[in-house]
Amino acid sequence: MPAKMKIRSAYSNLPTAERKVADFILENPSRASLMVINEIADAAGVSVPSVTRLAKKLGYNGFLDFRVALASGSSSLESLKSEPIRADDTDETAIEKMFLSSMRALEDTLKAMNRQKLAETADKCVAASRIFVLGVDGSTVLAQELAIQLVSMGCDAMAVCNTMMMDALASRYTDKDVFIGISRSGRSKVVIDALKAAKAQGSYTAFISNYINSPASALSDAFFCTSCVDDVKNITGRESNLTMQALMGALVMLMARKGVEAR
Repeated sequence: MPAKMKIRSAYSNLPTAERKVADFILENPSRASLMVINEIADAAGVSVPSVTRLAKKLGYNGFLDFRVALASGSSSLESLKSEPIRADDTDETAIEKMFLSSMRALEDTLKAMNRQKLAETADKCVAASRIFVLGVDGSTVLAQELAIQLVSMGCDAMAVCNTMMMDALASRYTDKDVFIGISRSGRSKVVIDALKAAKAQGSYTAFISNYINSPASALSDAFFCTSCVDDVKNITGRESNLTMQALMGALVMLMARKGVEAR
């Protein structure tokens, strides 16, 4: 997974000092990849241990591994990198920045995706007796959208979007079922608990999230981390579903290729 995507994924859960480091790196990725640890600390206005903690929190052995990943993970769209959308931008500029941000988010998601796991998930869905798609709050629409696509292909699929139904299903999953959990934050307790219940009953479990450090990453058979589209939530009050919809679209496409025909 690209280093910058890991930073964006973990950003909302970082303490203040580590967030300052993240801000500096996201704003100056090329420069940061050439700096030593104390230079980054000075530039971000934090202590050296704060830089080290960020690197380890993102899954690197230390700062050097992090810097190498940052240098090697440059996006082919980096030359098109724009600043955040600002209040004084013209509409035309805001549109351009939005599209560039969306393109980078899709590219980051593709780079991070375990394609073999996505193909495996499609195989499991094709063979499944039932497919349960779970999501609550902001992920409800995504769960319903995927379930509708699966039903239209002839699958026995169901969107589960309330706690009472999740509790009722806890002991009814089987090893012939597929569980797909969706949580943009990656920390929805009810969906994580449902994931544990499905796995305990032998179901194949997949999980989609914007948060790389979600507990589901260690619990599910297949975990997919999608990239956020910058600026959207700050401006509209809601996160974009673009990258999750693209991943779900790829899953449906693979299922169709593997023998599930649309009806």
